[in-house]
Amino acid sequence: MKLKSSLLLVLFATSVFAGDPKSHPKVRKKMKDVLTSVIPDTDSSIWKSFPLKSDNVNIQILDKISGKVFRAKMSVGQSVRFGTITIGLEKAFVNNPDDMDEVYAYIKIQENGKMIFNDWLFASSPSINLFTHPVYDVRVEF
Repeated sequence: MKLKSSLLLVLFATSVFAGDPKSHPKVRKKMKDVLTSVIPDTDSSIWKSFPLKSDNVNIQILDKISGKVFRAKMSVGQSVRFGTITIGLEKAFVNNPDDMDEVYAYIKIQENGKMIFNDWLFASSPSINLFTHPVYDVRVEF
């Protein structure tokens, strides 16, 4: 909430004083104070907890009946087909690219052209994934 109100203050101040910021030193100083109090230093460990966009993720699909496992490295915007389902990767994030602490993937799954899943999957906690299907199990891998 503090961040939201601080940013609103900065936006309001810049719109009210649309002239040269040098002509309004009090506003300029206040903007600098607000931004430095809200944004942590770049060497701060807090940045490691923010997810970073990823271009691709590894997906595993298990056919529960035949036991066949299909693995694919998917890029954002790409779709893969396995059996009767088509999986599309919409967004992907990773917490720490070096350690791969957590991978998040926003996927859409269609079966025979009908949308059956449209949500997030988490690599570290496959048990909380909401996708359930009588034949297929879909997971995001590290």
